Amino acid sequence: MSKKNNLLLIGSHGFLGKNLVNLFYKKNYDKNFNLFEISGKSDLDITDKNEFKKFISSNNISHIINSAAYVGGIGFGYSNPADLLSKNLNMAHVLFEVSAQEKVKLLINPISNCAYPGNLTRYEEELFWEGPPHDSVFNYGIAKRAFVALGKAYFDQYELASANVVMSNMFGPYDHFEEVRSHALGALVSKIADAKKNNKEEVIIWGDGSPIREWLYVEDGADALLRCLNLDEKDYFFNIGVNKGITIIDLAILIAKHLSWNGNFVFDKSKPNGVSEKTVIDKFSKNLINWSPSTELDEGIKKTVEWYMEINNV
Repeated sequence: MSKKNNLLLIGSHGFLGKNLVNLFYKKNYDKNFNLFEISGKSDLDITDKNEFKKFISSNNISHIINSAAYVGGIGFGYSNPADLLSKNLNMAHVLFEVSAQEKVKLLINPISNCAYPGNLTRYEEELFWEGPPHDSVFNYGIAKRAFVALGKAYFDQYELASANVVMSNMFGPYDHFEEVRSHALGALVSKIADAKKNNKEEVIIWGDGSPIREWLYVEDGADALLRCLNLDEKDYFFNIGVNKGITIIDLAILIAKHLSWNGNFVFDKSKPNGVSEKTVIDKFSKNLINWSPSTELDEGIKKTVEWYMEINNV
């Protein structure tokens, strides 16, 4: 690369965004890219097409990684269906339209695995359109599915290159840990840490503890997205995952171990389980971006718990 390209990271103060920024400098991507950041809506509202277009043009942005999304856990999804759908659809449209108009070389979008059909337990790319997302995540899933459709449409019509990358549930430092906004792992860390700090003997788990989820340490996920910067200028849609899952109850036991909490788990079966199993089958990332996960779940939880305990004085 003879001269530096200009990379825009959208959502740089979010969970994934903060880890992307840290890894960008840790892995010396600044040798080839100048990094521009839009931290959040207070920085610049990317759904304002004119303002976003002006930003892309004035900074001569060549590559974009979009880590911004309007998102929450299952409870948040049931309470905010219209917002989840409309805000994320609007974001997708503006991103692709402006990127095409301004001749961006590559637009990279992490896609939630909940965009896959709700009746599946193994998520493989060829099955992506074989049914609707699960009811518990339907609106957010539909919105993220639109990114994949827009990727192909904008490449076919405007030759805009994009990589729409479906990822396992990520966890790690800077994640949401409040129950309403977090995934199961973050919520469990918060609840078990609170039980330890306040000498509680019980922690309530939503559902019956049987659903199987796959967990990707966020630094590994950030590494995959940064490696996408080396892709050719084409339309890409592929999975990033670890190819194995764990039940919610076994996950809770693992977190409790690292927090040295020896209490009991109580199941609130009035709460939804969500999809019974979700495993993202990663068949292409090794060849496409020379990536594979490097952090085992136990190690990732240990790092996450240590970080959480430090910032919360547990």
